[in-house]
Amino acid sequence: MSSIITSDVIVKVAKLARINIPTEKVDQFASQLEPILEHFESLSKVDTTNVVPTYQTTGLNTILREDIIDTERMFTQSEALSNAPQSSNGYFVTSATIKK
Repeated sequence: MSSIITSDVIVKVAKLARINIPTEKVDQFASQLEPILEHFESLSKVDTTNVVPTYQTTGLNTILREDIIDTERMFTQSEALSNAPQSSNGYFVTSATIKK
């Protein structure tokens, strides 16, 4: 495999990731990343023609409950506002959260 991890690549990726890498460590990172890329290249040579693509391996399904409105647990508007320190026209009144 030809070396595609150069010092320039390390510096560029570090900048994109907003990682501060000291100049004296750039060559060290390049030499450490090279074997990792070689391993991925070897994985790309594996024959996967009869392998069914999958997005998960556990077989578990996400089960969501039905969205049902429980009217017995609902507050009326007046009940919801009953303990509010301040309300106006059926709404809670609060101080501004965004200052101009």
